[in-house]
Amino acid sequence: MKKKIKPKRIFEELAEMGVLEDLLQNQWKKFYEQNEKFREDVNEILLQNSPEKVTLLEKYFLEQLCESLQFFIDYTKQWKNQKQ
Repeated sequence: MKKKIKPKRIFEELAEMGVLEDLLQNQWKKFYEQNEKFREDVNEILLQNSPEKVTLLEKYFLEQLCESLQFFIDYTKQWKNQKQ
């Protein structure tokens, strides 16, 4: 199977240069926080192209984990209360 050659997007180049995270936290913060599709796309780009660890991603994934765990706790609370 042949791989297609795709041009690099500007976000990929910014991530490789190590400046994308800073732009997202400062200049594009409101758009990043409000647009879920953009946030998911750019997080994937950061994950694949950043030369260093990205604290923005760590925070995002920890928030997602907390939301999932809270949902689980709330969802199972009814069975825990029934056993008592």
